[in-house]
Amino acid sequence: MSHALYGVIYEDFCSDGLMSCRIRSLVDSAIKYNSLIQPGRSLVYHFYMGEKWQYPCLTDLSTLNGGLTVTEGLQPFFSVKAESLVQPLSEYSPHYFAGLEHIKDDGHRYILLTPDDATDADVETHNSLSKKQELYRNLEACCPVAFDDIREIQRQRRWSRGLGPVDHFEAPDLAKINQEQTTHHPYLEIAPGAVRLGAEKAVIIGMHWLQAGGAERWAVETVRRVREAGMLPIVISDRPSHQPWIDRPEFKDALVLCLTFPIQERPGDEPLLRSLVEQFDIKGVLIHHCQWLYDRLWWIKKYRPNATVVDSLHIVEYPYGGGYPNQAVSRDAFIDLHHVISPQLVSWLVGSHGIDANKVVDAPLVGLTADVTAKACKEPASKSKLTVCFVGRISRQKRPEAFVLLAKKLDKCAPGRFRFIMHGNGDLDPMVDKIIARHELSDLIERRGMQIPVDKTYSDSDVLVVSAINEGITLTTIESLSAGLPVVSTDVGSQNTLIPTEALTPRSTRDFIKCASRILLKMLEDNDFRKSVWQSEMDRLVEFSKLKNANTLFTEILGKWSDDEQ
Repeated sequence: MSHALYGVIYEDFCSDGLMSCRIRSLVDSAIKYNSLIQPGRSLVYHFYMGEKWQYPCLTDLSTLNGGLTVTEGLQPFFSVKAESLVQPLSEYSPHYFAGLEHIKDDGHRYILLTPDDATDADVETHNSLSKKQELYRNLEACCPVAFDDIREIQRQRRWSRGLGPVDHFEAPDLAKINQEQTTHHPYLEIAPGAVRLGAEKAVIIGMHWLQAGGAERWAVETVRRVREAGMLPIVISDRPSHQPWIDRPEFKDALVLCLTFPIQERPGDEPLLRSLVEQFDIKGVLIHHCQWLYDRLWWIKKYRPNATVVDSLHIVEYPYGGGYPNQAVSRDAFIDLHHVISPQLVSWLVGSHGIDANKVVDAPLVGLTADVTAKACKEPASKSKLTVCFVGRISRQKRPEAFVLLAKKLDKCAPGRFRFIMHGNGDLDPMVDKIIARHELSDLIERRGMQIPVDKTYSDSDVLVVSAINEGITLTTIESLSAGLPVVSTDVGSQNTLIPTEALTPRSTRDFIKCASRILLKMLEDNDFRKSVWQSEMDRLVEFSKLKNANTLFTEILGKWSDDEQ
């Protein structure tokens, strides 16, 4: 790869021990970002170690004014002066604006980093809550079933709203914007220069963040496949995160840019994209849950119309009128292909919103983390006991509290006959811990963090339970079946593509607990029933796997981009 964007003039270490692989990758991301939007300049970068309850700040306005570092009395543990090796093909202004405020650029950047062991739960725990929010959290931990009943009513309303018309995004009219009274500074759109002679072929990959998740695992796989196709992966993330995956081997030869907001942009200008399309021969754009990139597809299609845009959609999100599928419909005019992973999304896009069926391809994630290889249902380690596992983020969507209450119910119905494993971490960790403690279930439920290989949890378990309030088709379902474990799941999203009626439960927590406990008690007493459920699910997975999978589809797409000499 030939994408050296900066050269180090000098380094000043205060504590080299803080420079882990993750920290070095974040440092590199911050310097490369500034090198792209400030071509030819030499800047001094100061890096500070923040607290666990903060998120790294690599590109926002605080990196210009030191608002989270210098003004807080922090001392840098590492400083470096680096010269941008980027040769501009259009004009790049050194001026930045935040509303009416003109941000002074003193040639220094103040970058906040965070410890390697920091988690989302650290941030969530530290966030100060209003009295209303604190009351809500306490009531939610005490009455999760009642709260879920209320959420179900809200979900039904939001689902109906998501089926209504979606406003189609229109490219901004800068002349019109400049006539508005609310415009603080003139919007000036700067066209990029032609692609640099001999530019390396590249693909822009938009991600939510660089941490565990089904969409993120698929995004990382596309990074690897772009590199295998002989092109440079340019990875852009747009959500606050500690970015624990940034040091994964898939990102080693990628250009990784972790954006933090408000980003250093000028009104009407897109300096980052402008620099990227000048310095690299952008063959295509892959979007994996990245709002920043959705919002700028019009710009890419205006200035690089031959770049093919493909987005990957996993789930219809009720609280946001469809979530990213909604954005896909809104920006459909700038998207060449919608990749979806379930029949539900095909129906939602084509049937409900009139997207051209020829632009929608259902290519499942079979083979991403597990293949259809299991020959038989795994036998329980004990004939008198069943181990039930939950695998996934400890977040609202996955509804971990329902799994905890299911464990309580089953232990009451069959004392000592069940064991439970919760594998995952997330922002609801504190609430889940509180519910487990409140019901005195700490000896019954084993908590496992993401640092433990998920294969071990499947190996230690006899059945997987999916308690989510919304899904597409979960990777955990495919993984579990491939490990020889049957799956009991809420009837959400397209889970019924793989899960038969006898292993599906209603969505609400109240009915989920009642139905799932009945199914699991039957599996406990009748191992032939447990195995028959697995066989039925495996047969469905084999049939589903006959579709062209995502790996094959994207290998074909990237092969065409790589061969394109235009």
